[in-house]
Amino acid sequence: MPIGAVAEGATRACSVDGIDVLVCNVDGRFYAVENRCSHAATKLAGGRLKGHSISCPLHGAKFDVRSGAPLAAPARAPIRTFDLVLEGGKINLIKST
Repeated sequence: MPIGAVAEGATRACSVDGIDVLVCNVDGRFYAVENRCSHAATKLAGGRLKGHSISCPLHGAKFDVRSGAPLAAPARAPIRTFDLVLEGGKINLIKST
């Protein structure tokens, strides 16, 4: 995905090896999480990104995009995160954590 495809303060969903991923741009730094709320299995795309927190559009659960840790109920379990590398003007997923 081109770096310019994700504006600062925005998110962009994509599929990587069959996994639905949400790439987040926070102050020019990129983070990637699985595009699935651990509470209701709803896509996080369309949720609000505020700082390092992404909220689920269904019930308002919040997660830290850096670690996947739940920040607000009703979520209790973390979401999966992915490491990224920026190369040649592109954002590339390098492994899941």
